[in-house]
Amino acid sequence: MLAKRDYYLNKLINKKHYPYIKIITGIRRCGKSFLLKKLFCDHLLASGVRKDQIIIVELDDDRFEKQRDKACLREYIEEKANDENSQYYIIIDEVQMVKDFEGTIISLNNHPNYDVYITGSNSRFLSKDISTNFKDRGVEIRVHPLSYAEFYEVYDGDKHFALNDYLAYGGMPYLLNEKDESEKMTYLSNLIDRTYLSDVIERNNIRLTEEFSALFDVLCSTTGSLVNPNSLSGTLQVEKHFKLANDTIFQYINYVEDAFLFEIAKRFDIKGKNYLTTPFKCYPEDVGLRNARINFRQMDKGFGIETVIYNELRKRGYAVDIGMIETREKNKEGSYVKKNKEVDFIARQGSREYYIQVMDRIPGGQHGINEYHSLLDVPGSFKKIAVINDYFKSYWDENGILIISLEEFLLEQNSLNL
Repeated sequence: MLAKRDYYLNKLINKKHYPYIKIITGIRRCGKSFLLKKLFCDHLLASGVRKDQIIIVELDDDRFEKQRDKACLREYIEEKANDENSQYYIIIDEVQMVKDFEGTIISLNNHPNYDVYITGSNSRFLSKDISTNFKDRGVEIRVHPLSYAEFYEVYDGDKHFALNDYLAYGGMPYLLNEKDESEKMTYLSNLIDRTYLSDVIERNNIRLTEEFSALFDVLCSTTGSLVNPNSLSGTLQVEKHFKLANDTIFQYINYVEDAFLFEIAKRFDIKGKNYLTTPFKCYPEDVGLRNARINFRQMDKGFGIETVIYNELRKRGYAVDIGMIETREKNKEGSYVKKNKEVDFIARQGSREYYIQVMDRIPGGQHGINEYHSLLDVPGSFKKIAVINDYFKSYWDENGILIISLEEFLLEQNSLNL
């Protein structure tokens, strides 16, 4: 069973023939190669491109071992794409396997007949430093695991159980073809142990491998919670009996962020209009990978839902922060005291800004009122949304807040603008 990945395919199609290197990044096994080598190539062939105009170099395949040398890579491509009257589409998979590849890729892209597409996994060359390495000649298309909408579209089973399965096992594309739950768990666990963590350790020459692995466990177990280096260090000592300096913890977090395994969400003071350095939250790229790492224990549904919503917002291209708002409220003695309230997410895209609260039930009752008031206390006219883990048709309440079900929020791609 194959997911269409139309969101990313359309991005590629829109960038076709642009004078930039198209750089497809993302965690390993999230579908980058399938997107390029299958979906995009099918589009090219359907639009009249000849097969010999598509040059694919799969550098993680031993057949292309020789092309892992940059001079040999260039020679191979120029030999294949030698007709000056033809447009060629150059697709290089796992380009980071070529040492000092940037100059060669830029040079190839300068050829008037070459439209260049490259993929890379777990590489700082292809994430934070992308514009520097390619001298502003590259455009990044970040690919994530399957969104819930992509997953739901091809879910082979009773759709009523789709969301529960997604919250448990996530959206790694391979799992679409796996029915056995134990096999799903094994696949996800092996991905983390044998691919992701080993890759980060090797790439960054990490010597304290057991400590790094233990910190990764702690990040998984504290998903969605406010943390800082001190709290992570304390948890590491109590639960794992390892001690790491705060600077090392920050460094290791940067490594897993560069590898697309986690993202840091900073807190933003809504009234003060400034970012707070600590504490922060860490969200995994895929909720299933996180669950597998903790052996499917501590599967707090609330944190799982937060992770899925955070990743959905990021996939849609929003910058996402955690909101903090300071209020003054009366205590039991009648005195005013300061309180810090949290807005789960602030999503920004250009001039658009949205305040989003994740709730278990439609506002009503003391529990619901407390969460709901975080939105009511936000000043200004930006849109406010309460996402409820229940099934109902969305509506606007008397306070001008959009009340929407979790499933509708995830399935309707324009849900922030209903």
